[in-house]
Amino acid sequence: MIPVEELLPHRPPMLFVDEIVELVPGDRITCAHSVTGSASMPGVLLLESWAQAALLLVVWDAPHPDTRASAVPIVGRFGGVRFGRNALPGETIEHRVKLNRLIAGTAFLSGRSLIDGEIVLEVDRLVGGTRLAADLRNPGEGSDR
Repeated sequence: MIPVEELLPHRPPMLFVDEIVELVPGDRITCAHSVTGSASMPGVLLLESWAQAALLLVVWDAPHPDTRASAVPIVGRFGGVRFGRNALPGETIEHRVKLNRLIAGTAFLSGRSLIDGEIVLEVDRLVGGTRLAADLRNPGEGSDR
């Protein structure tokens, strides 16, 4: 399987996915992240970690050779987000993401994060995708406006 670092622009300390556990391209992904250090991982970072797993599913079929230079992940909106408890050092978070629809490069996703079977995050809706960095630098030029 392709290493996470080759698909995501994130790097430590903001890389919150360690491995892809299961992948059905165009349908679903399960990823894992182990909490290290001495501090707990709060809900907002759990959501960031889950969103990184979601991005892996979105870019899997068409990864760019250098995601840091050519493609930029964009989150349009989260909806129905429910937080449970923080993740503690030594715990492993399992992120489950489902791709509900993909329309013209815009993904509609949902899912949850679990620790030892306990739900610590639920996401009813994430709307996002990737856009070419050049298109974002020059707004209004040659886009779908």
